[in-house]
Amino acid sequence: MRRALRRASDAATLNIDEISVLLSARDEALTQLCEAAARVRDAGLIELGRPGVITYSPKVFIPLTRLCRDRCHYCTFATNPSFPFLRR
Repeated sequence: MRRALRRASDAATLNIDEISVLLSARDEALTQLCEAAARVRDAGLIELGRPGVITYSPKVFIPLTRLCRDRCHYCTFATNPSFPFLRR
């Protein structure tokens, strides 16, 4: 955990093992990880000449379910509520 946190803090590219370790971060390790992530984010914004600017897209679609009551026969995403086990 310490090595992965140090590499994250140094903004190094992490490998899959380090990422897996950091996913289990709790308490002080999680606080350190969040601080490292904020530093990396802020450094990227400064590099772009946009310090402190956080943007978002109002058009982001976050699916909470694949169930849909509409009858759009062309849709390949949703499933019919009557048959949620069927995938299109």
